[in-house]
Amino acid sequence: MFHFSIKHIFKFTLTPSRFLVTHSVRAVHRQNNILHGKPIAERILNRCKNECEQFNEQYHRRPKLVAILVGGNESSKLYVRNKQRIAEHVGIAFQAINHLMHIAPSNLIDTINRLNNDGTVDGIIVQLPLPLHLVDKTENFIDAIRSDKDVDGHTTSNYNSYRHTSIPPITIPVVAVVREILLEINEPLQGKDVVIIGRSKYVGTPLALMLSQSMTDSKSSLISGATVTICHRDTHLNNLTWYCKNADIVISAVGRAKMVQHRMIKEGAVVIDVEVKRVARWITPVPGDMPSSEST
Repeated sequence: MFHFSIKHIFKFTLTPSRFLVTHSVRAVHRQNNILHGKPIAERILNRCKNECEQFNEQYHRRPKLVAILVGGNESSKLYVRNKQRIAEHVGIAFQAINHLMHIAPSNLIDTINRLNNDGTVDGIIVQLPLPLHLVDKTENFIDAIRSDKDVDGHTTSNYNSYRHTSIPPITIPVVAVVREILLEINEPLQGKDVVIIGRSKYVGTPLALMLSQSMTDSKSSLISGATVTICHRDTHLNNLTWYCKNADIVISAVGRAKMVQHRMIKEGAVVIDVEVKRVARWITPVPGDMPSSEST
C-alpha cells in the first residue's frame, strides 16, 4: 500500500514549497500572504506513517525501500540521504546500495534482479542521473525493476498504465506533488488553459495526461478537465511566451530556474515551480538543490 504515497513526500520536505497569494501587482507590495508547503508535507507524512503502521500490522515487518546509487555524484548522494531520513521518519526500512562508478551494466542488472526477487524489499529506486557510460542504458535499468516495486513509476509498464488508466497502480512522484498543490489551491481546472513546459515521459507527459483527463469524483475533478498545451525545447521563444501569456496555469517541468519570466505570465495566473513574483496569484519557487533528470 505504501507505494502510492512513499515518494509524494520528498519534494515537499526537502524543499518546502511556498505560494505567494495576491490579486494584483500592487497587492504584492502591500500584503505578503505566504502559504507554505510544510503543512501539506506534514499531512502526507502522517498518511505515510499510518500506512506503514497498517503494513507492519499485516505483514509483521516494516516496508523496505532500497535506493541504488552508482558513482559519487554529490547531489545524488545528498538526495539519497534525504530519502533515507524521510523514509525512516515515517517507519520505512531504508537501504542504500552504493556501486562504484565503473560498474558493468550486467552487474547493475544483477543487483536489480536480486532486489526484485527479495520478498523483504517492497520498493526499488535507481538514483538518476547515472554515470556517462551508463546513461544510454538508463531505460534498460529502469525497466529491469519489477513494476510493483517501481516507486518512481518510471518503468515502461507503469508509464503505459498511466496513459491508459485513470487511477494508475503507481503514482509518479512529481505528478503527485503537483496534484497536492492544485488540491491545496482548490480551484477546479475544468475549462482552464494549462501550459506545461517539458515533455519527458517522467514528468511533462504524465502531468498533461492527469490534468486533461475526465474524472467524475469530486476530488479528482479539481485536477482534471483542463485544456493542456505542452511546450518544450523546440518551441520558439515567441510561441512559448504567447502560450504562457494566455494560460490560466503554467507548470515548469524542466527544473530550470528563470525559465519563465514575469512578462510571460498574465495577471491572476497560477504558476508552479517558477520564480515569478509580480503578477501571479499562486507561485512555487524552483527547488535549487535537487538533481534533475528531466529532458525537454
